[in-house]
Amino acid sequence: MKELFRRRYLISFFYIIICVIGISVWQLIPIENTPDLRKPVVTVSYSWGSTSPEVMEQEVTRKVEREANRLRDVEKIRSVTNEGRSSVTITFYKDAPVDYRVLELREYLLSLDETLPEGIRPPSISRQVPKELEDQQTFIVYSLNADLAPRALLEYTRNRIVPKLLGIEGLADVDIQGVLDPALIIEFDKGELEKYNLNPTSILAEVSGNLRWNSSGYVDQGDSRYSLILPPTYKTTADIAKQAIQIPNSKLQLTLDDIADISIGDTPARSIKRINGDPALTINFVKESGADAFTLARAIHQQMGEIKAQLPEKMVLRMTVDSSEELREQFESLQYQAMISAVLVFLVVILFVWRLRAPVIIIGSVAFSILLSVIVLYLIGYSLNMITLAGLTIALGMLIDNAVVVFEHLNPKLPSSRDERLEHVRQQLPKAVVPVLGSTFTTVGIFVPLLFAMEELRIFLLPLAVALTITLASSVIIAFSWIPYSLIWLTSLKQKQRVIKRIPRFLNRLLLHSFKWKARLKWLMIPAVILAVGIPLFAIEEPEWDNEEEPTNWPEFTKIYFENRDNIDPWVGGLTNKFFNETYFGSPWKRSITETIYVSLRAPQGTPLSEINKVAKNFETIAKPYEHAFEYYEVNMSETYGARMQFVVKPEYLFEYAPYQYFGEASFLGARTGNLVTSVSGFGQGNTFGSLGGGYSQHSIRLYGYSYDELLGLAKELERRLKKSRRVREVDINKGYGYRSRGDFRQYVMKMDDERLLAKNLDRGKVLSRMQLDLRSQTNQGKVEFGGQEMFLLGKTDDGRSYQEDVLNKVREFGDVKFNVAAIGEVVKEKGLTSIIRDNQQYQRIVAVDYLGNYRMASNYIDEVLERTPVPVGTSIKYGGGFFSFGNEDKTRNIWFISLLSLLSVWMIVSALLESWKYPMFVIMAVPYSALGIMMGVLVNDMAFDKGAIAGALLSIGVVVNNAILLYHQKQLENGRGIFGLRCWMYVYKKRLRAILITTSTTITGLLPMMLFGTNEFWENLAIVVIWGLSASTILLLLMTGVRIIKQEQ
Repeated sequence: MKELFRRRYLISFFYIIICVIGISVWQLIPIENTPDLRKPVVTVSYSWGSTSPEVMEQEVTRKVEREANRLRDVEKIRSVTNEGRSSVTITFYKDAPVDYRVLELREYLLSLDETLPEGIRPPSISRQVPKELEDQQTFIVYSLNADLAPRALLEYTRNRIVPKLLGIEGLADVDIQGVLDPALIIEFDKGELEKYNLNPTSILAEVSGNLRWNSSGYVDQGDSRYSLILPPTYKTTADIAKQAIQIPNSKLQLTLDDIADISIGDTPARSIKRINGDPALTINFVKESGADAFTLARAIHQQMGEIKAQLPEKMVLRMTVDSSEELREQFESLQYQAMISAVLVFLVVILFVWRLRAPVIIIGSVAFSILLSVIVLYLIGYSLNMITLAGLTIALGMLIDNAVVVFEHLNPKLPSSRDERLEHVRQQLPKAVVPVLGSTFTTVGIFVPLLFAMEELRIFLLPLAVALTITLASSVIIAFSWIPYSLIWLTSLKQKQRVIKRIPRFLNRLLLHSFKWKARLKWLMIPAVILAVGIPLFAIEEPEWDNEEEPTNWPEFTKIYFENRDNIDPWVGGLTNKFFNETYFGSPWKRSITETIYVSLRAPQGTPLSEINKVAKNFETIAKPYEHAFEYYEVNMSETYGARMQFVVKPEYLFEYAPYQYFGEASFLGARTGNLVTSVSGFGQGNTFGSLGGGYSQHSIRLYGYSYDELLGLAKELERRLKKSRRVREVDINKGYGYRSRGDFRQYVMKMDDERLLAKNLDRGKVLSRMQLDLRSQTNQGKVEFGGQEMFLLGKTDDGRSYQEDVLNKVREFGDVKFNVAAIGEVVKEKGLTSIIRDNQQYQRIVAVDYLGNYRMASNYIDEVLERTPVPVGTSIKYGGGFFSFGNEDKTRNIWFISLLSLLSVWMIVSALLESWKYPMFVIMAVPYSALGIMMGVLVNDMAFDKGAIAGALLSIGVVVNNAILLYHQKQLENGRGIFGLRCWMYVYKKRLRAILITTSTTITGLLPMMLFGTNEFWENLAIVVIWGLSASTILLLLMTGVRIIKQEQ
């Protein structure tokens, strides 16, 4: 070691290299909003018109699940089937090569297309990200609106805007949304089709084949082989109209224009977007992974500015989303916070040391640690993003800890000559190894249990753990090299030693009196801490005293407590009772802080989009007189969710009457609008008018099984048994999942009489083949290339809507047999499931019970019914707990498990460093001390205990034990010198009190800017928890340490 520090040029060049490479890497390392936090979860989605969930599940979902089961490394498969939509979510094991599995899945789905029903749109495959970062995955979005037809707007965007953007470096894709591609529409004459017994689907398939490039084998010429490809047969609609159609069972032929009209038009939209009353579309920019967000955003905005200057009159291009702006604000905020932290730390060190060299050396250590950590992050492929930047900022206070500990071991009694300094460093530096490594390992060690955390917590905190670990490891290297090097070679050889005798005497008397008061107040301080923490009697569930079948084991006299626990628990439970009763656990819902008026329309099932559009236009019409008060107003409509409108108010009009008057008129219009649920909200107020049915039930029974029909039969049997009680008002066997599920979902079921079919010489296949034209008025054959652009190929048979009477009474003909549906069966309208859910091929179904009575009576009655109900093999029933508590128990258990593992990890590290089983127990006492501070901080700041607070609590476990390690390691050194008891603790406090106060103060001041000026709730909550926990732990540790030994000495 002594020889190493003699080589000042070697160490000097090492730090010069760190400076040069670090500054260069800081300019090269990519900056992005979030790292690649995609989970090993893939979702496959199909859409098929308005097909009922049951048909969608049978025809699509089951087949996709079968193909997904062929994949390797699959942990879980979950499917959700809704009206016209199927989603299959595949969860892979943690280390699975997801990208390769996605390629295999695409191949399987490609072969599956031949077996799927016609008209299904191609699948979309997406990767899942944490919910907290979903809104940050969108990079930049522009909107374009004009008084043009949607198709004209789309053509202008594709031809005049997109080509100018594709050459930008770092841009992966430009996605246009809001307007569908045009359609090649073949509108069949239903009468002619029925007359000649023609199948429109077969005709469309033949047209589609003639519009595609087709392979025709290959030819060999010498050593080369050439593939033969035939171009599309048709180039114009006139060519398509001349296609020959063979009449079944006849030698005669027709042409397509004899039975259909061919045209190019707009694809029938299932969603509409308008801005300021004009058709609109959105241009979504997709960033390449790892591309620098600032550079790419600057290039996009510059190019879009040039495009905007060349737009035709009355065509409006505006930016609606720019996540790089938020990242820029966070980056500038973190830089600002880091500067404030550095200044505060500088002042704190000056306050304690009163020498200029101390803060210069310590700040230099921090700067070199950050540069070295940035170099390592760059080499392992990490970027600077909101997580790694915040990790570096959080580590700032802890970087100073290591520097201060080493400095405080070397700086006192620093000799004047360099040879003596080298010998001084050789003797004193090893004494700093245990505190520094203890501080680093305990902080890093708390992240080891994250390997056992739930996926949603691990994937979010793992980048933070990597950034902190690399930064702290860098700080250890720098602290053990930079500080000795600075004190030996960069500090002046002339040292003026100031000897002040009164201050040590005063400190000696102060410390001595403090230890005496500790001993005298021993029996007061310990109970005070216990009462502050509290006795968690509130966690005990109240026993059922009147239950004769299962009598309680609690003694009779405890009944007094349970009857008066509301008055006793606040006194006995202490801070813990207040914390658990008044704190919201989880992430609370967030509301937009912008002044916007929101209007929502929710229509009954089956409402045409045109009817929703009429109602939405009414709200746009009354907004015309107030257009000057809005930045813009936007309308998004869909047959699935209805209409969602937002009217963004200009800031200068917040004190004018116009926006408030429109809010009143919109509320009045919503109240007058019937057959829809209308919601108008804004300015902190909201009104909802109308209802679509559905209700709230306090009791939910969950059924699980592998057979859909058996599960449905069990649900009906439960419904029959439960309704025997007059107190049961309603039993819903089709209860949806989630508070947004529809309660008005209905479906038509055709029930055929087999005897009547046999009497008319018919079967189900023949009947359905003749009803196809009525049941499928529109067929989508996917996309084809025609006229130099991609478009949908659509077949239409009727623009009208079919009614139940038309389907039942219409006379149809099959061969020589004429029939109508009413003669062979019936069409029944039934309530159906809005969502069909399967986990690993096991169906789930909820049965909701509306019971007139208190909760305990209902629970007992349902339990009795369930006990008497026979359950088929492979089927299970679960009852108990509300819907919203489903899964929370596992999360809570996992959080407690991670906390205990973190505590065990810290204890093992401290035991290994101190080579003792006894002292680590006293060190661990710093953790419950910090728990008091954490609870106080959460209550005082009225914050939710969300993921940021959880991360802060875990981080506190590693941080707060650092001070205890300093104390007990110094105690070991004094014991080794033969000093024990009160004299030992006097020496410990005299030598380590300043280091403890410096490290605590610098860590707190390093995090203060994040708490006071932070713009991100996650990191703000994390800083609050660490500051309060560390403060309380330090104060209580200094007050409570050494009480028992001092008492024995006296």
